[in-house]
Amino acid sequence: MKPSFDDLYLFAQTVIHGGISAAAQSNALQRSKVSRRIQELERMMGCQLLIRTTRTIELTQAGKRLFDLISEPMTQIEQGLSLVQEDQHELSGKLRLAIPAALISSAPVSAIISQYSRLYPDVALEIESRQESVDLRREAFDLQLLPSAEKVMDDSYVQFAILPYFSHFVASPKYLASHPSIESLEQLSCHRILTNRYNAELLDERLTLALRSDDLSLLRILAINGDGVAFIPQVHSKPSIESGELVEVLPELTKPLQQLTLIYPSALFLPKKVKALIELFRQQFQ
Repeated sequence: MKPSFDDLYLFAQTVIHGGISAAAQSNALQRSKVSRRIQELERMMGCQLLIRTTRTIELTQAGKRLFDLISEPMTQIEQGLSLVQEDQHELSGKLRLAIPAALISSAPVSAIISQYSRLYPDVALEIESRQESVDLRREAFDLQLLPSAEKVMDDSYVQFAILPYFSHFVASPKYLASHPSIESLEQLSCHRILTNRYNAELLDERLTLALRSDDLSLLRILAINGDGVAFIPQVHSKPSIESGELVEVLPELTKPLQQLTLIYPSALFLPKKVKALIELFRQQFQ
């Protein structure tokens, strides 16, 4: 007799959720049933798959081989079944996004979210502020937007580069008039530098990082108020430069090209509501 699909599914769920209780809760089942089905699977396979402890589980060598074998096909089957079920209402339901806080309130992203909501009013958007790469499958996110400086936690995820941009140093005319001149990197090292977590790694080690914040608007406002020299994306400082509130510092310095990256678990069985949002990002940023 061959192992059943249901038992293989519950085994995969137990590994993904990190325990029998969590798998049972996620699938609205009793813990005893999940435990019993895994024991039956082990009996059918003729080997132990899990090492159970009081708080967690560990995979045996056989369990790891089985999970590697079935996890991706299981995910594809689940996605395919969900897609079939959504065929009648393909532009409805829930869509979850993970976006850094600074980008959520940015004008381009806000415009895309607003346009998507108008075009597809039956899709309920859930947007969470996340600064690092998240486990999209385990946390049930459909899409994440991140700067390319942030490493994606799973190399199997689809990564689509959009919006190339540069960052630069900016300060208010009042600040520059009341502080020592800045004509070289050495002179800049005597000033307070304001930047975010993604740009901090790009700064020369001689520079003094006085403040680091994930809020780009805060960094821009602090620079306008004369609290230091901000190192922020050009697209974020452009309106303030055009208004004269900020001026560029050491424009001749070479800065690395950066990008925003759209990340999603798989290109297979991608729901149309997700494809529609990806297309809006492409239209806006490419």
